[in-house]
Amino acid sequence: MPSQNVACPSCTPGGRPGVIMNAKGQAQVCPNCGGTGQKPPAVLRVPFDYAFPSAVLTANQQGLQDPMTFDFDADFEHVWTVANSTGLFSVQLTDRTANRQLSNAAINGENYAGTAQVPFPLVEPYVWARSTTALAVFNDRSGSGNTVQLVFRGFKLYPANAPMQGSQGVIVPANT
Repeated sequence: MPSQNVACPSCTPGGRPGVIMNAKGQAQVCPNCGGTGQKPPAVLRVPFDYAFPSAVLTANQQGLQDPMTFDFDADFEHVWTVANSTGLFSVQLTDRTANRQLSNAAINGENYAGTAQVPFPLVEPYVWARSTTALAVFNDRSGSGNTVQLVFRGFKLYPANAPMQGSQGVIVPANT
């Protein structure tokens, strides 16, 4: 989908795109656009869950690859991770499109994911590009058969100026 970015209103009027002058008259990166000179388009954040296909591990099995492809209709903002299993496991996650491993080693399941009642929050949400693939590599730590379901909870990010690509309504925060 073509970009719908517009010029950043903080740095582009009468100046260099992506640069503003601070109080001392020194140039610095524009904090509103991160130095791009462009303001990203608004998005509709629609709650959504992505579940990896259940990983069925045999006793002490190592290296079971479990890929999951994100839908084509929207990027996904991964905010929480949940899992359930019939035994102990470890997992290592890779963003295949960026060829980026998201940990330096397999992480024990109890340190990696929460439950549906108490989901594990990411320190900073991770945005998965539409139609990309995440690869989870599972290892059994239980010594017996083990079935694991890993779920990413978060938001599909639909372009607000293209409602035909998602929610026809507007998602609003609940009153608290």
